[in-house]
Amino acid sequence: MISNEHIFMQIDKQLTLAKTTGNEQTKREALAAIRALCDLALESGGTSQASPVVQAVALAPAIQQPVALKEDDANGESLFDF
Repeated sequence: MISNEHIFMQIDKQLTLAKTTGNEQTKREALAAIRALCDLALESGGTSQASPVVQAVALAPAIQQPVALKEDDANGESLFDF
């Protein structure tokens, strides 16, 4: 069983990490972990069988797909369009 106090301690830990890191990816991961911990607390009323780490990893932000560069003199999206 996970108590609300344990969840709050983990949220504080992730919040400190998000505030102090200079890395944008690490900040996003910490915020996703906070979201997962809040969802865990709201869904279970403070008690759960699941680990908050597993919940946080499951809700980590997906890797963003690269945005295609659009140029006026390009023929198309293919690498072989000259």
